[in-house]
Amino acid sequence: MLSVTAILSTLGVGGLLGYGAGVAVRSVTRIVGCLIGVIFILMQLLAYYGLAEWHWDRVAELVTGPAATAAQSASSALWKILTYNLPFTGGFSAGFYLAMRR
Repeated sequence: MLSVTAILSTLGVGGLLGYGAGVAVRSVTRIVGCLIGVIFILMQLLAYYGLAEWHWDRVAELVTGPAATAAQSASSALWKILTYNLPFTGGFSAGFYLAMRR
């Protein structure tokens, strides 16, 4: 199997930029995931000690409704922004994919 550097050198500048963008997006999503996890743990601690009560059925309705549509359109908008006016979208896409997959 080819190494990542061999693939990126073949893809050129687009691959390098796509890989960098993919690493950045992956890092940010990990940080956001960690923050969501910490917030959930804090919420559960509050519920455990009787300081708060959460209606998870209502939260699920909110997430599956408009929030899900907003998340999908946000990812579409992010891709449009990242590839706007790029002459090397193919290389960028491949580099981005490699970074997100890794």
